[in-house]
Amino acid sequence: MTPNMKNSQYFHPNFEQFFQRISPEVKKTFTQEQLQAIKMACESSNQNHPGLNIRLSLKVFRSKFYIVLLAGKERRSKQRLQDKNTVYPLRNPVNVLFLLGLFIIFIISSFAILSLVFPSISFMPTSPHPTSIPWINNKFDCERTYRIWNDDKCWDSEHSPTF
Repeated sequence: MTPNMKNSQYFHPNFEQFFQRISPEVKKTFTQEQLQAIKMACESSNQNHPGLNIRLSLKVFRSKFYIVLLAGKERRSKQRLQDKNTVYPLRNPVNVLFLLGLFIIFIISSFAILSLVFPSISFMPTSPHPTSIPWINNKFDCERTYRIWNDDKCWDSEHSPTF
């Protein structure tokens, strides 16, 4: 860092991070006016923060991942949006798999919430219906359990699907 940089008027987190990436030979060539202009650019980029800004770091097994969710008013020009789409295309395998996973989680969550909020809506029949009992294979055992013997099968007329 140059002696000029230790001056507190240049301290800004974005500016410091940016300035650390510059080689020492190039740092020495900056004038006071250039340093001030770079600092002002860093500050102005910090003022245009989005309304929703969620940043998470996750550790999964031995790997670390980060998730960023940003949302706000679109302020970029049409040209910048077109450039972004060519550099960062939405349709790549990782994005498609991620969005598909989110969609599946959304559908499953919706069904779960609907079944809790509206218990009368059921995705599985709950009314009893007749079914044969495969482990009873003679008339005597069938009738002593109060079931019906028909077509060489034991039938239970009150079988519940939730059993």
